[in-house]
Amino acid sequence: MTPAVEIVVVGAGHVGRAVATAASFLGHRVVVIDDRADFANDERFPGAEVICGDVGESISTRVVSPSSAVVIVTRGHKYDYEALAAAVRTPAFYVGLMGSRRKVALIYRQLAADGVPAQRLRDVHAPIGLDIGAVTPEEIALSIMAEITAARLGGSGAPMKAGDRVIDAATARARA
Repeated sequence: MTPAVEIVVVGAGHVGRAVATAASFLGHRVVVIDDRADFANDERFPGAEVICGDVGESISTRVVSPSSAVVIVTRGHKYDYEALAAAVRTPAFYVGLMGSRRKVALIYRQLAADGVPAQRLRDVHAPIGLDIGAVTPEEIALSIMAEITAARLGGSGAPMKAGDRVIDAATARARA
């Protein structure tokens, strides 16, 4: 059995809440970081470790391990930049950023100017999630958690329909 990972959700809005719920459902340890006490609290995120404070500083001072996935779904460009600047300096196996391709490119340019290696930026999943046509926060969370699961287990994200990739019973049991 593959051990559960820690999902660090940066941003406690609608998408962050849906990601935390999906991650918890999948058996992962959940940490939520946001600077707004009205959003980052135990009532909105039962069972999660909730950190209310500066997002960049909170990521930088917290132990983020190689078994951590950092999901950045903040409310704006400034917070996305601060969170990603901190997250790319951690050993997290997965770092993802929600946003338009334009916003991602702007943040990448600034991080490159700040000395973040190009390879580390190429490793970031941005825009985040698998393309499933997601619209609602819950659908977006599903696409994000599917991408994290694929990264964690080595899956391709390709369809499992007949004729594509067939998993035999032994492989399915090993993954369970």
